[in-house]
Amino acid sequence: MLENFRKRSDYNMDWPESFDFETDETCQTIFRPFIEEQLEELKAYDSKRPDDITYIFHEHTGRVATDMENTCLYMGLSDKVTKNMYWAILPHDIGKKELPVEIWDTIEKPNDELRTKRRTHTLIGAELVEKRFKNVDHPFKTLMIDIMLHHHEQIDGNGTLSILAKELSKPARLSAIVDAYDGWHIWRPHYEDRDISIPGVLKRMREKKGSTFFDMALAEPFFNMKLKEHNQSGVRTH
Repeated sequence: MLENFRKRSDYNMDWPESFDFETDETCQTIFRPFIEEQLEELKAYDSKRPDDITYIFHEHTGRVATDMENTCLYMGLSDKVTKNMYWAILPHDIGKKELPVEIWDTIEKPNDELRTKRRTHTLIGAELVEKRFKNVDHPFKTLMIDIMLHHHEQIDGNGTLSILAKELSKPARLSAIVDAYDGWHIWRPHYEDRDISIPGVLKRMREKKGSTFFDMALAEPFFNMKLKEHNQSGVRTH
């Protein structure tokens, strides 16, 4: 099924303006209940993981969706596009719950084999959506699958599916940025003493990953939004 996804020309999309998730009947009666159902299942999956975990998947999806919403607003995108992006990225990690629960919470840094296995959640999630809605033709479905499938791609083409930058939509590029930030902002044992403060993570994203991982034209507005959020929180860094 991967080849069917890869051949779709409509993934090369701009910001989603052709529908309004909040008022669209198909979105409200078909896609919204599906997303809510899947997030409940992801929450139940999280309950099977160790009690002391810090990176909780159903909480991660909510934070990422909120960061996406705030970034879109900061960039001056319309409320319609903002809400469309919020709902499209909210279920981006539902494929994780279809994988063995024991693969996630290792103390050591995952090796390449384990990382590759974990990253199959992108394809699993996209296939889940395609199978459930095989007879539904709607731009939200395309957007949701695009983000689900491509949120671990890199601008240099060395991401999970080795997709070239020119083949990545703006929604997918921004999703990769927002998702990576949250993943690096939540402490895990193999991070040891890594700086996971907002400024620390943004510095890592800009200086160590930069334009090889991210579309910096989209990353900079995200960075600015998060720094503004950080400064307004009253947290001081030295």
